[in-house]
Amino acid sequence: MEENPHCFDIRFITRKWSPAVGGIETYCVRLCAEMAKRNRLDIIALPGKENGDAPGTWQMLTFGLGTGLRLLFARPVRIVHIGDISIWPLGWLAQLRHRNSKIILSAHGSDLSFARRKGLAAKLYGFYIGLGARLLSKATVIANSNWIASLATDTGFNTVVTVTLATDIKAPDEQEFGPGKHNGQLFFAGRIVKSKGLSHLVNTVLPLLSRPLKIRVAGTIWDEEEAQILKNPQVEYLGVLGPDALALEYANALCVVVPSIGPEGFGLVAAEASAVGGLVLAADHSGLAQTCTADVGFVADIQDPEAWAKQLDTFAGWTQEQRSTFIGQSQKVAQQRFSWARVAAETRNAYG
Repeated sequence: MEENPHCFDIRFITRKWSPAVGGIETYCVRLCAEMAKRNRLDIIALPGKENGDAPGTWQMLTFGLGTGLRLLFARPVRIVHIGDISIWPLGWLAQLRHRNSKIILSAHGSDLSFARRKGLAAKLYGFYIGLGARLLSKATVIANSNWIASLATDTGFNTVVTVTLATDIKAPDEQEFGPGKHNGQLFFAGRIVKSKGLSHLVNTVLPLLSRPLKIRVAGTIWDEEEAQILKNPQVEYLGVLGPDALALEYANALCVVVPSIGPEGFGLVAAEASAVGGLVLAADHSGLAQTCTADVGFVADIQDPEAWAKQLDTFAGWTQEQRSTFIGQSQKVAQQRFSWARVAAETRNAYG
């Protein structure tokens, strides 16, 4: 190993792993797959449930305790990579056991943004993460957007780098509509929860459009109150879609909308949709603004419904040639930018 300076001896520790389904799980699995091609990798992971749910509280606790004991007797490695910053104590234990190991902490949207919320739970979590910043002052934090990087810096971490995420989603082999054409409807994908902005879009933007548009919706219901918007006659709820069906919806829609009113660490829907040939309009804030750049899609202030309506009316009025030209360019950029090989290369650079 030592004779190859580009090969690392890595211990990757994560509580987020398949068969659980989620953004952090995908990140951990795909990053490890890429890193294993060129590095020696020791993976300590807590698998999810067979139905795709995350492990229960008791499993989390036993995983933390068991991994902590394992680290006390584990062989030394050059890199200890913690898959999400909320389990930083495992990095601290690894550092106590082997002082020469470099500690890496991955930071995602929920890792640091929760501490910014109001309430006792958020305040306690903020204290917990701040304690990690003090005890792991030499650790490197890998944030998935510049916004998350700024939160990590504000929390007290000294060394923070940004490595944006990637997607494996594939463009559909066959589309119902040809290049530059669409089904005349909007498409929303994501959790049905207030912060994702679906009801805000339906109630404040759709009434302002020059002609009525329907919106197709895919995702898991997390908030029953927010889910009431699915009864709106302009909304068609499709349930939870697999990758192939999701890609087809992205590609067929007049526009894929990402109207989050709450902050987003990265904005995976914008990356996925543009990569498979979708036209994207996203909220202009947090990690979304970094993901949905002008060469990939469009952004608008989510608190300005008239701006959103104007942009959607513009898309509806595009010629087939205008639409085909933009999507051809944006899809090429997105497929190159949002690749796991790029994520792995930038992560190796962060290792030093």
